[in-house]
Amino acid sequence: MFCISSCDKNRQRERDAFFVKGNLKLNEGEHSEAIRYYSEALKIDSNFADVYNNRGIAFYEERMYGQAVLDYTQAIQLKEQFTDAYYNRANAYYQLGQLEKSLQDLDSVKKYYPDSAYVFFTEGLTLTEVGEYDRAIQSMNQSVALDSTNAEAYVNRGTLYYYQQNFVKAKNDVHKALIFDPKEANAFNLSGLLHTEEKNYEQALSAFNQALELTPYQPFFLNNRGYLYLQTDSLEQAKQDINQSIRLDARNAYAYRNKGIYYLKNGQPQEAVRSLEQALSISERTDKTHYYLGMAYIDLGKKEEACIALSKAKLTKQTEAVRIYQQHCL
Repeated sequence: MFCISSCDKNRQRERDAFFVKGNLKLNEGEHSEAIRYYSEALKIDSNFADVYNNRGIAFYEERMYGQAVLDYTQAIQLKEQFTDAYYNRANAYYQLGQLEKSLQDLDSVKKYYPDSAYVFFTEGLTLTEVGEYDRAIQSMNQSVALDSTNAEAYVNRGTLYYYQQNFVKAKNDVHKALIFDPKEANAFNLSGLLHTEEKNYEQALSAFNQALELTPYQPFFLNNRGYLYLQTDSLEQAKQDINQSIRLDARNAYAYRNKGIYYLKNGQPQEAVRSLEQALSISERTDKTHYYLGMAYIDLGKKEEACIALSKAKLTKQTEAVRIYQQHCL
């Protein structure tokens, strides 16, 4: 009896030692080492929910999102009300593009933490990805109500207002974000987008440059500055920023849309079609892409294809798309 009890205690101490070492490596950002220590702990005790959750975090940080989901799921099976694991799995599902599953996990977390500002913030991000902007704004409103100092929440709500072309509210949120965090790069990026819409190109360039000073080589900021350069016909500068953006993130639909605009302005409609179709293959909701695709087909003399694209563009109530459609397709 004494031997069995003593051996069990020794194995538990060994398991806990690996767990602690894994936590230290996780905190130090040495994720591969953390995974190794957590795996050793699980060899000793395969029913340790906290180890699965923490190893899932390490996998997540290594962008191994599928492995992270497996570990979070195992943690939840071992500890039914493991809200941290539900929240972590929601983030992993988000990265995998499994957005409905992400929202389901966030609902599970809200049952236990109905006053968590960050849960509503994450829900708002996920709803944005599925295109439910009104619901996303409601979630961001709830997040702001629970934590009125979170600059990120203001920026993301402002971005939603920008998508809805409610530029006054978007500007107000940029202002609030910069009050709480004067170095919030995303706020400067959104400010640049708003100035671009209003054709205040000098202010837009200044804002994008400030964003890039705070976060150099951020692909979305580079792409947005590239779009600004397109508006001022600074085509070589636009090309440089857009190509750099694609090299850094090949899944940004707006970068391919902007590359399509570049080819249109450069008199290369066939290349424009390829880039614009690439944008739509990533996301059908990429703003103004159908309009530019219609314009490219017009330049190629392909009326039927142009009218199909423009008919989709005018559904978004773009004034110019409606005008071009009426001019060429009626």
